[in-house]
Amino acid sequence: MDEYLEQILAEMPDSALQDVVRNILDEPIPEAVKRRLLRPLQPRKYRPILPPRKAKERKRKAIQEEFDPIPLQNVYRSVGDYQEELQGLFEEPEELTFRRARWAIGNFLRSWKMDVPEGHPQGADPRTFLESVEPKIHEKLEEELRVLRGGLKFQLALKVELVKVNPDGSEEYFEPVLRHRQETVLQENEITAALEEETFPRLQETLEKLTHRGSGWVVVQVHTLWLDIARYQPLRGGSYIKLPNKLQDKKAVVNVKNKDDHCLRWALRSALFQVAKNPQRPTKYPQADGLDFTGIDAPTPISQIGKVERQNGLAINVFGWDEGVIVHHVSKQPKYMHRINMLLIQKAGKFHYTWVKDLNRLLYDQNKHREQKHFCERCLHGYSREDLLEAHRPECKGIGHTAVRVEMPPEGKNKLAFQNHHKQLPALYIVYADFEALTTKVEGPELDPAKSNTQRTQHHEACSYCYIVVRCDGKTEAPVEYRGPNAAEHFLRSLQEEERGIQEVLANPQKMRMTSEDWESHWTARRCHVCDKPLEGDSVKDHCHITGRYRGAAHSACNLKLRLSPKTTTIPVVFHNLRGYDSHLLMQAISKVEGRVSCIPNNTEKYISFSLGQLRFIDSAQFLLAPLDKLVAANKPETFQITARYEPDCTLLLRKGVYPYEYMDSWGRFEETKLPPKEAFYSKLTDASISDSDYTHAQRVWETFGCKTLGNYADLYCRTDVLLLADVFENFRKTSQKQYGLDPAHYYTSPGLSWDALLKKTGVELELLTDYDQHLFIEKGMRGGISMVSKRHARANNPAVEGYDPEKPNSHILYLDANNLYGWAMSQPLPTGGFRWVEDCTALAGTIKDQPADGPEGFILEVDLGYPQELHGHHNAYPLAPERMVVQKEWMSEYQHGLLGKGMASTEVEKLVPNLRDKNHYVLHYRNLQLYLRLGLRLRKVHRALRFEQSPWMEPYIRMNTELRKQATNAFEKDLYKLMNNSVFGKTMENLRKRVDVKLVRSHEEDKLRRLLASPSFARANIFDDDLAAVEVHKSRLVLSRPVYVGMSILDLSKTLMYDFYYNQLLAQYGDRCQLLYTDTDSLLLEIQTEDVYRDMGKHVELYDTSDYPREHPLHSAENKKVVGKMTDECAGRPIAEYVGLRPKMYSILEANGNNMKKAKGVSKAVVRKHIRHEQYREALFEKTTFRHGMDVLRSERHHIYGQRLHKVSLSPFDSKRWIAENGVDTLAYGHRDAIPAGTTEMNDYLDELLKG
Repeated sequence: MDEYLEQILAEMPDSALQDVVRNILDEPIPEAVKRRLLRPLQPRKYRPILPPRKAKERKRKAIQEEFDPIPLQNVYRSVGDYQEELQGLFEEPEELTFRRARWAIGNFLRSWKMDVPEGHPQGADPRTFLESVEPKIHEKLEEELRVLRGGLKFQLALKVELVKVNPDGSEEYFEPVLRHRQETVLQENEITAALEEETFPRLQETLEKLTHRGSGWVVVQVHTLWLDIARYQPLRGGSYIKLPNKLQDKKAVVNVKNKDDHCLRWALRSALFQVAKNPQRPTKYPQADGLDFTGIDAPTPISQIGKVERQNGLAINVFGWDEGVIVHHVSKQPKYMHRINMLLIQKAGKFHYTWVKDLNRLLYDQNKHREQKHFCERCLHGYSREDLLEAHRPECKGIGHTAVRVEMPPEGKNKLAFQNHHKQLPALYIVYADFEALTTKVEGPELDPAKSNTQRTQHHEACSYCYIVVRCDGKTEAPVEYRGPNAAEHFLRSLQEEERGIQEVLANPQKMRMTSEDWESHWTARRCHVCDKPLEGDSVKDHCHITGRYRGAAHSACNLKLRLSPKTTTIPVVFHNLRGYDSHLLMQAISKVEGRVSCIPNNTEKYISFSLGQLRFIDSAQFLLAPLDKLVAANKPETFQITARYEPDCTLLLRKGVYPYEYMDSWGRFEETKLPPKEAFYSKLTDASISDSDYTHAQRVWETFGCKTLGNYADLYCRTDVLLLADVFENFRKTSQKQYGLDPAHYYTSPGLSWDALLKKTGVELELLTDYDQHLFIEKGMRGGISMVSKRHARANNPAVEGYDPEKPNSHILYLDANNLYGWAMSQPLPTGGFRWVEDCTALAGTIKDQPADGPEGFILEVDLGYPQELHGHHNAYPLAPERMVVQKEWMSEYQHGLLGKGMASTEVEKLVPNLRDKNHYVLHYRNLQLYLRLGLRLRKVHRALRFEQSPWMEPYIRMNTELRKQATNAFEKDLYKLMNNSVFGKTMENLRKRVDVKLVRSHEEDKLRRLLASPSFARANIFDDDLAAVEVHKSRLVLSRPVYVGMSILDLSKTLMYDFYYNQLLAQYGDRCQLLYTDTDSLLLEIQTEDVYRDMGKHVELYDTSDYPREHPLHSAENKKVVGKMTDECAGRPIAEYVGLRPKMYSILEANGNNMKKAKGVSKAVVRKHIRHEQYREALFEKTTFRHGMDVLRSERHHIYGQRLHKVSLSPFDSKRWIAENGVDTLAYGHRDAIPAGTTEMNDYLDELLKG
């Protein structure tokens, strides 16, 4: 439930949540609520009121001033006058019923929908609504149990409309969909408890969290109820199954040889009535066992274990066996209750419960540490002592706090080095493709700009495609094109024909052809061209099976690894923006074709990649992070050889294409015989039309390529996109193979490619952690970049700025950015292996200051730090040692509480907050600790420390890319080498806990779906259409096989560069004349009081990269061009006039020349660029105003793509990361001695009065 609430909060408008307790009478009642909830109640005629006393008279006047008087004609009208109005109140409302929404896969997955009409009395309150429709839900579940002839899993989803009145009187709307986790029902008598004890309370709890404590959100009405049902044929324990031999040898399990289906009961008897001899015999146990199995099925599914526990006062854990012990169910009973451990074994679809009499014996041989005797039931990690286990329990995470078996790489197999030698060879075939779509209009009422809301405006339907197949030697066939109905299905079937043709070619490999140069190269070869290790007499000739060309001398084993199989060789199919767009079009058709389907998911509806047979669909935008037109512009004209091959006049096409996307809303458009007018090219997504030159270009293309209809033009546009994509990606592949010896076509994303390039270039062998507690320890130290507004407004005062006042001190605003900050950190000594706990932490505390930064040994420590109050003023703007925390409203200022009282949002989510509080159990890199201590923090205690070996092993790779970028002659290569440095960091941060496992199931795969639904790991199902669904399953194992210590060290070391520059360079130079205004990971926005900041920079030019300054600028120099860690002026010497910062990633910088740099997180770039002005940031700050803007986006729902119009909050003055002073500009870090929480002053005054009295 908490995870789902976090998802709702993330989707909520920025001003959605606030948590200040207010009197509800202070909140205006939204008009929408008045219309739905309030009914006129008429007062009786009354006798005249006697004149009140003076006190009462004062109260009466106060009331009259507060409330509008009721018109006398309403007071004195009789009830009869309202007969007509009252009549409508007693009319029978429309009956609410379920209707079929979506069914899939032989009715295994079924979704029912109940729509609530506008103004329906039952929809006014969610609690009342659920109570009123409970009989209908109950009836539908009973019906489904009968129809499905077995158990089911169900989930309720409730769409509600919320409204809030904002300070300006506008009403803001939000329509979240509240869900509860799946509930299992096997019998009709379980329905009531599932609804009333689990589902309804949890839904209500979620809603209360959204509307609690004066948030301002009020329920308008319930709109929709969904009842999602999955047919469930559970894994049940049954009659006796023989233990696997490996389990028998452990002698840790009692397996009763029962002949009935009550094996759970027999297993419990063996645990409760233990016998020493022949415990497997049922006759050893009493029939009168005192157990209550009322309403418990036999065989008993895992889903009923909780019920067994509650009815019998037991605590039961259930484990499973899958070539090792896995976790099925961990008891939620109080910790003081003794745990009974069960093992569920299976054979040929039959399951059987056994009692684990000795969990330690069962688990002790799961690794080489045989001394382990105490195991965590959540992750199955073992410890040698009970106190170590108890210390571990609070940190045990699992996946999303769900229990799962955690496995570490075994010792002896815990080395990570480059192994993907086959990815050095080019993919034999690759396909480049693109779709075009019709954008049919979705009719609906216009949105009210005063509200935050969402409206569908378009539906996207695939109408045409083009693809081209490129062979490893560059040969191609003519592009394949199609325009017509069912374009996605037609595309997949056409690709499958290509697949079969490629398989035939692979089944008949070409014989090797060697030139004299090849023979000479082979006989003189000393190293294997595959693994680059010495041949030492083991040499065979390796050749390409497609072209017959000799590739090089190789070890026989390496050569065998490159052997091709027609049935397993993958064929990459490349789309630009596959994940965000084209995949949804393909998924609408994938159920209509044969072939095995799998995916690498982000979630149930968005995929990094997916496969159909041997076709592997990948997204070029996951490598090249720019729109196609910008990638084309960044490449040299000679790059586009494939385009020139099929479009002789391609020069006209080597620029941004012009296409009327939103004009193409029907099939009839393709028959039009002339180019539509310029205004037809307007795009809602970019909120822009095309320029006159763009339209002229479109006309030239129409004429040059002989277009007779708009269909011809659309086909040319699609074909051109595919040819340009092929040339761009082929150039990317060639560059990558030249510089890194790897083909990107074998990878899914740039982080995967760059990680292998790093391992290959450096030859490093990293040691993977084998100790789970060491892994958890390092995870505690994972903290991202700092993003924070330290001062919310500043205006420069110097001769370059309008309004310069020479009577005031000169001041400048400087926006600095660290060159490739993470690249600098990756160039530092980093851990490689040799991890071991430090035994004497007290001794280490005394010597840690003296540990060399570049020594062969490093440390990660868990410490307590004191933050002395005398540092609060000096460190306020940029506190050291930031912490992940949930900011409490009690810490906030009167100013912030005032904004909350006006309807602005404060979300209770964890953030990285720099603060001045003392730190307890803080995990950090030793170089950070050294810096913090030099800057004045006090080390109070070292709790734990992890020692490791280190070296600057990533530095050669970072340096290589930096030099290649300097030497690059075009924008494409410059961006590529920058990407290869930046993206490798992402791989060091990979969090395997966040990976999800999604199975795509089609209509002919009922058996597959039945197994997934019956599995204890089943999480939820998402129905896309009648023939396709996605099933998300929990992982039974979590294998932590990533060097997370590298990512943690990089994150910490990057902070040392920023802190060191700020404190030891800037503050050392300027003292309190330098004020940090804003920071975001690698940037510092500064207000500096000095005569000439550029002259000051010239005195320390070795710290800066000024290569972007104009050549005529005195500071221009290429000396530090692109040098990692050097500071760059983001404005390249252009003076800044004013800055306004509202919150992290929401700021405006106005340059003296009028240029405006703006950010507004969550708002489309088109809106920020065209509709948000610097003056609005000022107004938001100084007038405490909230701004809303409309924007158009593309979103998918069940793989259908819709254009949507959003109205949402764009600018808000509320920020919770720091304590904000009453002027709204100055801020204090939390923990500052002067950061007085709201209400403290009043409370102190009150206490003083009490003491005086």
